[in-house]
Amino acid sequence: MAQRFRVLVPIFAFVLGILAVVFSFLAYAKRIKAEEVGPKVNGACVYPHTGACALGITAAALLLAEQTLISAAFNCFCCCGVRISSTCSAITSIILFVISWITFVIAFMGLLYTAIHNNISYLAKIQSEDNNHICKVGKEDVFLGATIWCIITIVLGLISYAFWAYGAANNTNNNYASSSNYKQGVAMGRPHTQLSKEQY
Repeated sequence: MAQRFRVLVPIFAFVLGILAVVFSFLAYAKRIKAEEVGPKVNGACVYPHTGACALGITAAALLLAEQTLISAAFNCFCCCGVRISSTCSAITSIILFVISWITFVIAFMGLLYTAIHNNISYLAKIQSEDNNHICKVGKEDVFLGATIWCIITIVLGLISYAFWAYGAANNTNNNYASSSNYKQGVAMGRPHTQLSKEQY
């Protein structure tokens, strides 16, 4: 069951991540561009209707789901009693996991920025509040940057999970081997020796 869980989690996380990247690219491609803004009507800018806002929100939701799934998998290991020692794989996993959350916040905020700055109502509002009444659009670099940070977050999350699952599997195998050796020693009449609680 645990082995199956370790296989399914990265698969589902990868699918969610790919969908998040696809939707973020679509949001970037369909963003409102300055040359697409029509001439002013009664002093108000005329923005084209695009699906970039909905696409950006969808990408952010999918990225959140992917990151939450990875986090839930880490907690699940702990709840099920699967603990690993402070080995290189465990330390690497934790470091990458923390970094993935930092990049997630950057990507998530960027995707929300993409969604907000492709919302016609919001753009009309900030244009009306501007004394110069300039037709503003979102920054292209931020849109593209959100997509790149989205990819980085997904890669870091999957790699951190891979290290954690590898360490947990090794720890389980070591415990099983220790238990087998202990039982074999008792069966052969060897004196009882206390096994070390943790093997590296």
